[in-house]
Amino acid sequence: MYLAVIYMVVVSSFMISHRMWFSPDQFFVFAIFGALILGRGKAFIRDWGPFLFFYFAYEFLRGIVPLISPAVHIWPMIHFDTFVFGSIPGVSLQHWLYTPGVVHWYDFVAVTAYISYFVAPMLLAYVFWLVDRRDFVAFSRAFLGLAYLSFVTYIAFPAMPPWMAAQAGYIPPVSEVTPLVMAHFLPGESLPTLYSFLRANPVAAMPSLHAAVPFLISLFAVRRWKMWGLLAGLYVVAVWFAVLYLGEHYALDVIVGVLYAMGAFWLATRKWSKRTTTNTLAEAIAAE
Repeated sequence: MYLAVIYMVVVSSFMISHRMWFSPDQFFVFAIFGALILGRGKAFIRDWGPFLFFYFAYEFLRGIVPLISPAVHIWPMIHFDTFVFGSIPGVSLQHWLYTPGVVHWYDFVAVTAYISYFVAPMLLAYVFWLVDRRDFVAFSRAFLGLAYLSFVTYIAFPAMPPWMAAQAGYIPPVSEVTPLVMAHFLPGESLPTLYSFLRANPVAAMPSLHAAVPFLISLFAVRRWKMWGLLAGLYVVAVWFAVLYLGEHYALDVIVGVLYAMGAFWLATRKWSKRTTTNTLAEAIAAE
């Protein structure tokens, strides 16, 4: 098991350092080799196939939202953040911390945390799958539930992110920190992916899945590893700082994302909390 985990951590680190992140199809290709190391290739396809299919379906559907809901909300998030915090958090953070043309250590932390969002949930799901299939099933259900609930919200409430609002002149300027930091990463690589055929949705800001998913990860980490799981809180704080500092989300986006994550966690774990407390994969499968 440890060899498979180390293998995926190395692959994930390589992806991040080369300005890449996992798409569902890429993750499936890389992760199945780890499963084959353990002789569990068939089990991996059985468990991960449906999960990755529905996740990829979500990514496809998310891209058509601008065609369904062309109107974009601009002011509710601005008014909320200004009323609660006195200003737009991202604008204030950049005013205090950002130096044009200079890359600080916290710039690296912010961008790395932001990029790792695309890898972290898949990696945790993989660890859960190796340790206890029940945890994997619960997490995958919560993750997909969170994604599809957010998708419905994107249709009902398309929201303009701060960087776009700044470009349009609705809020003070927000500098593009990410490209400056990414220039210091290793040269990028291009791997084949079905994502090249999908449309992007630049107004999928409410709720912030960048804020929701790390919080969901921390909830499951605490559920699984108790006090040790609290260390995931450091990752959560880093990502929350990143999405605000980089101008990707408003504080309201983060708050709503956290509420969505709490709801997804509660719904996904209710059923499993009533089951047996067996810990091994074989016992979990037998219990079903």
